[in-house]
Amino acid sequence: MKLEDSFPIAAMEVTMRSLARISILGLALIAAAAFGFSQAASSVEALPQPAGSTKVTFWFGLTGVNGDAVRKVVNKYNASQSKYYVEAVSQPDYDATINKLNTSLAGGELPNAVQVYDIGTQRMIDTKKIVPVQDLIDRDKLDIIKDLEPAVASYYTIAGKLYSMPFNSSAPVMYFDKTAFKEVGLDTSKRIWTYDEVVAAAKALTKMDAEGKVIRHGIGFTLYSWILEEELATQGALFAYPANGRQGRAEKLVFNGPEAVKWLELLKSTIDAGSGESFGIDGGANSAARDAAFVTGEACITFNSIASLRGYIKSAKDSGKGVDVGVAYIPRPAGAPGGVIIGGASLWITNTGTADQQAGAWDFVKFASSPESQAFFASNTGYYPTRKAAYAVQDMKDALVLYPQFQVAIDELRATRAYSATQGAVYGTFVKARSNIQGAMEQFITGKIPSAQQALDGAASMSTSELAEYNSTAN
Repeated sequence: MKLEDSFPIAAMEVTMRSLARISILGLALIAAAAFGFSQAASSVEALPQPAGSTKVTFWFGLTGVNGDAVRKVVNKYNASQSKYYVEAVSQPDYDATINKLNTSLAGGELPNAVQVYDIGTQRMIDTKKIVPVQDLIDRDKLDIIKDLEPAVASYYTIAGKLYSMPFNSSAPVMYFDKTAFKEVGLDTSKRIWTYDEVVAAAKALTKMDAEGKVIRHGIGFTLYSWILEEELATQGALFAYPANGRQGRAEKLVFNGPEAVKWLELLKSTIDAGSGESFGIDGGANSAARDAAFVTGEACITFNSIASLRGYIKSAKDSGKGVDVGVAYIPRPAGAPGGVIIGGASLWITNTGTADQQAGAWDFVKFASSPESQAFFASNTGYYPTRKAAYAVQDMKDALVLYPQFQVAIDELRATRAYSATQGAVYGTFVKARSNIQGAMEQFITGKIPSAQQALDGAASMSTSELAEYNSTAN
């Protein structure tokens, strides 16, 4: 059987298991709603378009409370002036946004501005339908780039040029239950945990009943490619060759090195020891079950984006189980250099539409990326500001008082040295590669493939073939 042939079956098995757990816990829906995953209609109504204004079309892929925050930023912009009017058009998610845009390249109507997730960077450049924001910054002699968070600006800078404007950025963190940590004597102020320390902590945190059944796991996790990518970066390893696609088009996926093997073997070791639980391939019911286990105290450690912080805190409080949410850097092997790759999305300007529409798109992008807008957006979501000056705005000051855990992610970000490994990979088949990786992780974790190396080798080979096919048509 080919590796890819077994992925859908394995994913289905894990999803059924996760659905059963959700019905038992009863809190996954609370978590999903708190994290902004709801697809319910927005309660934020658009302002009417002023007569004589130029309409600028803007597509975005955030939903729920995060999508509402985007709409509020748009309303703030539209209320601030009457020359341009931004029409915000919501898409189901990030994937749907870029897929719709690529479909529209064949003759459909493109938006004037669009929010695209980080891993869509190469695909956006390859459309040849965008205006790099660096060109507009240089043309207008603006002093913006030096105020962008360096790790954020670094991600969206290719060959020395900032292609899109960072908008909503996040970082990966290790979440832990401070109550449980204190119970077993673990340091809740410790920010940097090595692999060995995490494994030992998971063992100490695990509880069994009188019959030997685990009633509290030390770690609960999903098989999440993004976290694996972060674990490569924190060890200084590349994901793609050459130079993560930063010094020329990426030609080969090299995520199957010893760094990724170490991470998968860590996860598997906790399962084998009874201290870790896998909720399956990341996404949907599996992620909801992982989150529910964490906020109810059935798993003491998990790995996710800092953007989930507020949802975790709210759901932990709602559960009434006494979980006190703590945050640390993502773990690393002893001696690893550290550093993380940002997540989130940025704003792109297309080269379509009238000159007035392009001018309006740029005006809106500048507004949305201003310190004031960034402070507002961050304080109403879980993303951190992309502008350093945003931390002097009262909205952000208030948010850090309410959520001091957020400072850990900021410090983790600012401790990151920008170089190829931490800039993140840029190539055109990122979505497919993530699917391949997560399938390989599942095959290894469930024992269907005996070694992490073998599973990752298969995913890397498949992903490199898909990349070669993409590159042959994109050049």
